Amino acid sequence: MVQFLQSSIGIIHKSHAESIASFVKDNVVRELKEESEVPVMQPAKDRRITFCVEGNISVGKSTFLQKIANETVELHDLVEIVPEPVSKWQDVGPDHFNILGAFYAEPQRYAYTFQNYVFVTRLMQEKESCGGIKPLRLVERSIFSDRMVFVRAVHEANWLNGMELSIYDSWFDPVLSSLPGLIPDGFIYLRATPDTCHKRMMLRSRSEEGRVTLQYLQDLHEKHECWLLPSQHGDHRLLSASQLPYSMDQRELF
Repeated sequence: MVQFLQSSIGIIHKSHAESIASFVKDNVVRELKEESEVPVMQPAKDRRITFCVEGNISVGKSTFLQKIANETVELHDLVEIVPEPVSKWQDVGPDHFNILGAFYAEPQRYAYTFQNYVFVTRLMQEKESCGGIKPLRLVERSIFSDRMVFVRAVHEANWLNGMELSIYDSWFDPVLSSLPGLIPDGFIYLRATPDTCHKRMMLRSRSEEGRVTLQYLQDLHEKHECWLLPSQHGDHRLLSASQLPYSMDQRELF
């Protein structure tokens, strides 16, 4: 994790990166210890901790999770990584439709279809991962960033009309109420400037993202900030580490 914080996040001083990694490890272990003290008769799924890792396109979510899964030895046997189901968006049904590519190519035509399918795949993902035995689950993004960031962005861009937004909202709340497992214990917010995200996006060269503009990334950044950091001077728990703050909701990690 220290290497990741320095090479990918941009923290210059090794001692600073080491202190952040130690801080994260100590607090996660403390949370896991508290959860492990719950009586054995309680269902295992009720003792798991779930954090959703949020952030802009190309902020480094996948890299962050891969580092934890593959290089953070202390957490390897404790953490289940649930990546964003991008491959399912790129290969839909027997005809192998690419709904992600269709959305970026014709956002006004496919915004609702794409957001609807994203929600469905997150439901499928929750069903597949909810029975895991590792005490900590880290999920890449959530239905909440879908609604609070991406759905808002496409609606304000007039790619999602008022009727489609009403339809989305009409089933969002009932489905969420019936599946409380979709509600995480907290959020980890990976934060970088839109310019940085744009440069990283160009470097990774995902074919579908060729039409993604800096302005769109700026819109997404603003909505992440409004949702996760409505006031950086308020009561939200925030650890500022160069370009990498973590902001937690519901359960206080820090």
